[in-house]
Amino acid sequence: MATKIIESQINASTRALMTTLSLSQSLTLQGLNQTQINALGTPAVGTMVFNTTVDQAQIWVADARQGVPGWTDVGGGGPSVGEKSIIRTNGTNISENLTVGPVANGGAEFTNGFTAGPVQVDNNYTVTIENGASWLIMGGEDNDLREGEIVQVRMVHSSPTRYLIRSQDLDSSADIPELEISIQPTHTNSKILLVAMINCSATHVTSFGFSRDGNLLTSGLSGNTNVGAGSISTVYDGQDTTDYMYNHHIIFRDSPGVTVPVRYRVRASASWSGSVRDLYINDRVSNDMRSISAFYAMEIRG
Repeated sequence: MATKIIESQINASTRALMTTLSLSQSLTLQGLNQTQINALGTPAVGTMVFNTTVDQAQIWVADARQGVPGWTDVGGGGPSVGEKSIIRTNGTNISENLTVGPVANGGAEFTNGFTAGPVQVDNNYTVTIENGASWLIMGGEDNDLREGEIVQVRMVHSSPTRYLIRSQDLDSSADIPELEISIQPTHTNSKILLVAMINCSATHVTSFGFSRDGNLLTSGLSGNTNVGAGSISTVYDGQDTTDYMYNHHIIFRDSPGVTVPVRYRVRASASWSGSVRDLYINDRVSNDMRSISAFYAMEIRG
């Protein structure tokens, strides 16, 4: 016995079983929001709805992800922009547990995956990569930088101003004005390469060093009678010749181990046999050879 449905002569609650359905115009699915769809529970495989929350037709399948039944977008392929999906897109957060690989997903086509970065795996969720599988994040992360490559560079130079440093040790009084850099490492395993070029007068013994957030970067030095700690370079001129000008280069590699801003400064001291000496920065004692000094900080990918 066959039942005919003519035009609109059918109740909204009617359910029908059809072997084939031929349409001359279109098929309109009832729109349901996510809450209403969730209330359907576990429908029959092949059930279709239009999800108004995500603006997408969806179908219930036996293997939505990793062998678990659920809803999947009709047509699939994920979000895109432009004609014929010329630009494929993805979100910035992962808020579910995922596994990349053929075992969990039931096919070799799930062996290699990629995502456009930056992307964050939210708290309490994990992304598992099976042995032999891979997941590549392209852009936004430092996957595009190899170990030893430069991530960022900061540079300052002083004005052509003469400064007088009178310090017997490399404490805060030995800070060279204007030679100060703040840099924020992108990774805890990054290295910060510090390079300074200092123009100054000659003294009996001159020492140079770097500080990070007010603390010297080197520990105590045995065998250096000029300064107690912190010297990266000590120069002996043999006498106090403050009318002579010299150019000194110092370099040091720091491992701050943080991803918050750190502040570096250049320090200098001059003394002889426990007696402090005048050290002129950017000029000599006669105040007639004005120069500038420079300071660089470079983050190197660890």
